[in-house]
Amino acid sequence: MGKAFGKIIGYAFLFLNFHIGFAQADSTVLLGETIVKGFETNQSILKTGASVSKIVLKDIERFSNTTPLEVLNTQAGVRLEERSPGSFRLAIRGSSLRSPFGVRNVKVYWNGIPISDGNGQSYFNQLDINSVGSIEILKGPSGSIYGAGIGGVLNLQTKNAVAGNAVSTGLHVGSFNTLNSFLSYQNGTSKNNLFLNFSTNKTDGYRENSAMNRQTLNLSNTFFLKKHSLSVFGLFSDLGYLTPGGLTLAQMEANPKSARPKTPATPGTLEQKAGIHQKIGIIGASDTWNIGQGFELNSAVFFTANALHNPFITNYEQRNEQTAGYRLVLSKSVQNLKFWVGSEGLRTASSFEVYDNNLGEKGKQRYTDNINSGQNSVFFQGQWSLPYAFVLTSGFSLNTQKYDFERMPILASVAKIDISDKPAVPFSPRVSLLKGFGKNTSVFVNLSSGFSSPTAQELVSTVQNSPNFQLLTAEKGLNKELGFKHISNTFWNSELVFFQQNIRNGLVRNLLANGNEYFLNTGEILQNGIEFSNLFILQKVNETKFIRAANLGLNFVYNEFSYKKFMSGATDFGGKELPGVPKNNLFLKLDVEQHSGFFFNFDLNYLSKIPLNDLNSVYAEEAFLSQARLGFVKSIRKLEFRIYAGIDNLLNEKYSAGYDFNAFGNRFYNPSPPRNYNGGLKLDFKF
Repeated sequence: MGKAFGKIIGYAFLFLNFHIGFAQADSTVLLGETIVKGFETNQSILKTGASVSKIVLKDIERFSNTTPLEVLNTQAGVRLEERSPGSFRLAIRGSSLRSPFGVRNVKVYWNGIPISDGNGQSYFNQLDINSVGSIEILKGPSGSIYGAGIGGVLNLQTKNAVAGNAVSTGLHVGSFNTLNSFLSYQNGTSKNNLFLNFSTNKTDGYRENSAMNRQTLNLSNTFFLKKHSLSVFGLFSDLGYLTPGGLTLAQMEANPKSARPKTPATPGTLEQKAGIHQKIGIIGASDTWNIGQGFELNSAVFFTANALHNPFITNYEQRNEQTAGYRLVLSKSVQNLKFWVGSEGLRTASSFEVYDNNLGEKGKQRYTDNINSGQNSVFFQGQWSLPYAFVLTSGFSLNTQKYDFERMPILASVAKIDISDKPAVPFSPRVSLLKGFGKNTSVFVNLSSGFSSPTAQELVSTVQNSPNFQLLTAEKGLNKELGFKHISNTFWNSELVFFQQNIRNGLVRNLLANGNEYFLNTGEILQNGIEFSNLFILQKVNETKFIRAANLGLNFVYNEFSYKKFMSGATDFGGKELPGVPKNNLFLKLDVEQHSGFFFNFDLNYLSKIPLNDLNSVYAEEAFLSQARLGFVKSIRKLEFRIYAGIDNLLNEKYSAGYDFNAFGNRFYNPSPPRNYNGGLKLDFKF
């Protein structure tokens, strides 16, 4: 690693000398006092011995909220892809090799409740960004507290109600008949906090067969009792989106709007009406009980029902899933010590009925897959505040994963399959040591181990499609970090992190000629990188008569991700770059607020060339993606209104917001829209 990591260090200190800054959260709040849940520690970012990002409401509302893509991609080491509207793929410090759609290898929580199911899948596209008040991101393995997920953890929190009563509504319109609207009611008192929101989000899409339509109802209500904080919540979403499919380079250059055409062997996505039609409901309850004498108990239960129809090029899948889960965490504080002990469990029952696809309609049934999946984790953690501003945190978890898979054939040509599998899931420890230097600076080292079991969908597709079928094993990752944090709120706020992660048995997605997928365990993957996040405060709030506030932000990421050991057949991929990971990523933002109410936001996201296959024979070209927004906000008594207009892809780049890696026939490309326009209006009325 010598020369490469030396280059990384050189880049880092070059930027340190420039003293340019980054906005990891709302620049008008005291970042040093921003509390994060982190590893259940609930303390400031500065005192958390790990790399943690927090995105607050003001930063979320900088964007159109038709998609979380722009919001999450402001963060160093985070990349959300959207191959077509509604089709998301999320990677934290890693590639997107495992996710054709949905979110895998990253654990997702909503209001402290796991919404990742026992199959290892998170239906992130069902969540409405209009209802999200904050997002917290833990980077790297977090198995000591959160179980499965080498990539990291995403904690989303519903908006908190303002004091009193309030009604908010908004309308966003844009190119390709994009429309995003919402209506919410909030009630905040000393005994209750209620948030209720209904949203509609739809677009015709830039390409053929890429329309999307989603309606979402979100409810969150917290009751503040004497020793309890009791919350109930619900999410109900109805989503439909069409999938245009990947193109070759020649097809993209000839007509980037086209859907994947038919071939002599397979039909096209347009004639097969390929897409996802999904309804999901999540209900849950959580309680924080202040027992007394330093004890606190956090408990939660939830239930999810999911119905999904997926007409694909070669078949038609009808999926029904039910998930039940719980999470318990008991903590105890004694002077400079705090301990946590807890448990989390998920159970998912799934039925996958597969039919012929007759031009978007179900044909003859082929078979039914029944899968029962279970995840369990028991964990312990301790934190010690030591002399000389040292903080030591140490923890571990014991984990289990089980799949019971049965295929019931309908056609004589389909074989019956019965598999009960327990992928090897490791003991997951973590230890971190943080040293504070004054009120504004800290340095930490962090060593953590994690795992990611194959999902049920990966197991099923590999059983069905792999040329040389073998049961998949869990990915295992060992992560080492060295980090520096500086938060002063006067000139420069920064986080600099060096990391190295070794992954064994990494799971990689492969595609057959007909578009069907299967997965392989690689030998070993090596991930070296640096993340440098900054905020340069150009103008503090109210310091001059003309400009109210101005901030310049900059993130820089350098990744050196490669296969250390990976043999596929007779081909040795050792030393090849990992597909899907740009070596360099830079994010720049500028926010200016004027006293009379005008505001201006500008973003620039640079991605270097991206390898698209394991051989590294094809690369996506580098891209400069930018957007700008000009708006006006004004309060008149109890009414506040905001109006804005914006331009996306300002430089009119030709790019794909998501690629198909290792695609058969070199169909890697999912072209994204050229320069396009949007505008909107938001009203808030308090009474």
